[in-house]
Amino acid sequence: MTVTAGTPSGDFVQVGATRDGLDPYLDCARRRGMRAVLVETPAYLRWRRLLGRREFDVEVAVARPQDPDAVRAALAAAAVAPGLVLTGFERYVYAGFALARALRVAPWPGVGDGFRPLDKREQREALLRGAPQVAQPRFVPLGPGDGDAADRLGFPQVIKPADGGGGLGVLLVDGVAQRRRALDRVRGLVNYGGGAFSGIVAEEFVKGPELSLQGVAHEGSAVLLSVCEKLTCLEEVRGESGLSGFREVGHVARPGDGAPPALRELAQACLDATGYRAGPFHVDVIQGPAGPAFVEMGFRLSGGGLVALVEKATGADWAELAFRAHLGDAAPVRPPSPDGARTGGGSVPDAPNGPRGAGGTGIAGQISAVSEQELAAAEALQEPGVAVEIQRAAPPPDPAALPADDLPVLASDLARHTGAVGRVVVSGGPGDRIPALLHSLVAHRLRG
Repeated sequence: MTVTAGTPSGDFVQVGATRDGLDPYLDCARRRGMRAVLVETPAYLRWRRLLGRREFDVEVAVARPQDPDAVRAALAAAAVAPGLVLTGFERYVYAGFALARALRVAPWPGVGDGFRPLDKREQREALLRGAPQVAQPRFVPLGPGDGDAADRLGFPQVIKPADGGGGLGVLLVDGVAQRRRALDRVRGLVNYGGGAFSGIVAEEFVKGPELSLQGVAHEGSAVLLSVCEKLTCLEEVRGESGLSGFREVGHVARPGDGAPPALRELAQACLDATGYRAGPFHVDVIQGPAGPAFVEMGFRLSGGGLVALVEKATGADWAELAFRAHLGDAAPVRPPSPDGARTGGGSVPDAPNGPRGAGGTGIAGQISAVSEQELAAAEALQEPGVAVEIQRAAPPPDPAALPADDLPVLASDLARHTGAVGRVVVSGGPGDRIPALLHSLVAHRLRG
């Protein structure tokens, strides 16, 4: 196997498994001849095997992967010598960076000597201090006695855990009574892998199109790879009549070099305010009446199949660019062109398959299908120049095949990452047709 320049001498350690069936970091490690190590809960490792996911070279079971000290001890016991530590899932992003800093291995110190990933509340506060020009919904942390402050946000408002992920516990409420029910609901949930949330936040509900930005930080500059339009629905919470949560149905991705200046500036402001200097990031945005409003930021690759969708639309291998940034062998970044068409610090000219045009379609969209009817409707799509790819999911395994003690640990995973029968990916053709075709497939779910 060919070893890529910049490969560290140690093992690649991924803290937390991806939930979307893609393992892009595993491919990056194997291209470099690195031994790939996955750290996860014993319960999720068993569930992952039932799902038929690809195996890492070494799998290390840790009851609390969110505890960097526990992960460090388990790696030492398994004779793993980390050379690069990255996270595959939002729940463990805090532990992953702390572990790298304690072990003094990549991505430390390239991300910033003192960098610590911020939770949703801390991100908001950092932007208020360091980038007050960035619009964001008003918010308040929710603790005992904070009801009056939350009331001043008006209704509807959104209730969410400060350190959740995948839409877990994100609820829309339209009054004080609903907020009480939502708080009871969130407090009754456990975070992924077990354990409590670090806190709960109430935020003003801003109505408008939802977007997400996918990029790579390189020496503190934001390289914006793509901009995704989100397709999101409201769904009633099971067992909670009248209480609704959000579910991402799909995305439409376009190359980031065509993003409006306001989005490019917002991405750069997020890096500056949080102190994040190297690696992958994604930013969720609402396009409100006064322009883009910041919602939250992730210091990792997105899930939900977006790594593949970004490559389909742009030709850029997001995971490979992240590996390069963390290992210090990232391709040089061009300065913006005079017409301002390039993102933040520019594009990465020798990214695998090119940043755009060499393998990218320019626009691509996908939905996560939840019924055979949606798949059948996708199969019937006939549009000149439009390619439709249907990726059927294997029949889901029966959780009853797991030990009973695993089920509480996997409760949030089973609630948020099951139920899809496949993924539909649409690309090519006129740019305005992709969103229209995807909307036609899931219109019955987008009424909210």
